[in-house]
Amino acid sequence: MDDVICHMITSSNKAWEFLIYIYGLGPALFYGVLPEKYWVNFCKLVYGMHIILQHEIMTDDLAKAHLALLDFCIEFEVLYCQWCPERLHFVHQSIHALTHLAPEAVQVGPWICSSQWTMERTIGNLVAEI
Repeated sequence: MDDVICHMITSSNKAWEFLIYIYGLGPALFYGVLPEKYWVNFCKLVYGMHIILQHEIMTDDLAKAHLALLDFCIEFEVLYCQWCPERLHFVHQSIHALTHLAPEAVQVGPWICSSQWTMERTIGNLVAEI
């Protein structure tokens, strides 16, 4: 498994492929491998991100995504940091940033439309044309 992950990181995989691996295949691949409390926590992240990464998000779904991501972050701190200040460094800014995704989506629109993927795809298409 470590060889597969190392190959993925050092290969030419793009962000989109990593999203598929983590949010698409992850819940099935980690089922029965991770202890249940960790797997359930991971699935909350996946559920929230599935909604956040849609092109069109209904208000009710955005609220559900926000709650799922908040639950994930709180449980992450409980499971991995156990509320100990000396373990605070385990909560990277990317974990904290999840708490802001849904509220910011109200301001800037769906993240899939305002991310760099659109620009990366355009650059890729232009390079292919050249």
